[in-house]
Amino acid sequence: MSQKPKRIAKYKMIEEYILEKIKSGEYTKGQLIETEQELVDKFGVSRVTVRQATNNLVAKGYLSRSQGSGTYVSSSQIVGRTTNVKSFTEEMKEMGKVASTEIKEFKITSASQEIAHKLRIENGSPVYFIKRLRKADDIPMMLESTYMSVKEYPDLSYEDMTKSKYKYIEEVKNQIIDHSHHVVVPIMPTEEIIKYFNYNPDQPLIKLLNTTFLSTGKVLDYTEVILNSEKYQYQSIRAK
Repeated sequence: MSQKPKRIAKYKMIEEYILEKIKSGEYTKGQLIETEQELVDKFGVSRVTVRQATNNLVAKGYLSRSQGSGTYVSSSQIVGRTTNVKSFTEEMKEMGKVASTEIKEFKITSASQEIAHKLRIENGSPVYFIKRLRKADDIPMMLESTYMSVKEYPDLSYEDMTKSKYKYIEEVKNQIIDHSHHVVVPIMPTEEIIKYFNYNPDQPLIKLLNTTFLSTGKVLDYTEVILNSEKYQYQSIRAK
């Protein structure tokens, strides 16, 4: 018995229509897309359906809104970040881009109660705090703020963190990275983010609260990652 083809939701059709125009170059960065009413008429749907499609593309970083003006293309070239446990350096290499890192802060401090809980160490224990601006082809993609236990990684150096943190863990420490737990939250850009990303102060972006675990069950690190949503897209992949 043959299966009926799956019907594509109307909002997904609108998303794909807009994305195709972006990827083909018909829509370019900064260009105003069709109005909601034009999309309503074209697809024979409600404004709610059109808004669902454009909201999704705004959240993914392809579009941005200006109140009273319309919806614009944010970027025609967006790098994707997946939930697979893979280093930023590896991701960029696979995409044919050159990864680089600027360390904005590297210091040892005492773990607050919250950080101690996340790292599963004693409150007040010494931890590294490392803030890194990660770039692809010299374009800022993300700002990382990482906490790691000094006791577990006493030889961690400034130089190590200018490269791949995962490479240090796997090749220097001979440890196996097992999985990461992500919490995704929307935020408005701070002055720091506006400066580093040259970002629109009125456009929200994505922040990841990321805890990475080793194969032993121990916590490797806790990292807060702010993505340059105009350039760097977050993707979640769920296996069946």
